[in-house]
Amino acid sequence: MEDKYNNTGGLWKRKARETDEPGKQYPDYDGRMTVDGKMKKVSAWVNSNKENENQPDINFRISEPQAKQWQSK
Repeated sequence: MEDKYNNTGGLWKRKARETDEPGKQYPDYDGRMTVDGKMKKVSAWVNSNKENENQPDINFRISEPQAKQWQSK
């Protein structure tokens, strides 16, 4: 049976954390997605300082999730 959530995901607005380093840029959105049955982490940045029309509105990165981040509680 095919997983209905395969190749889908979701993003949530990221809230500042106590562990955030001053001056470091953090993603505007964090989330996760399933690609070919494997969980991936997604981070996205909104480009609010566009210098020209050829720049994207949103940049994102897909990476392997950290083991402790996605553990079930």
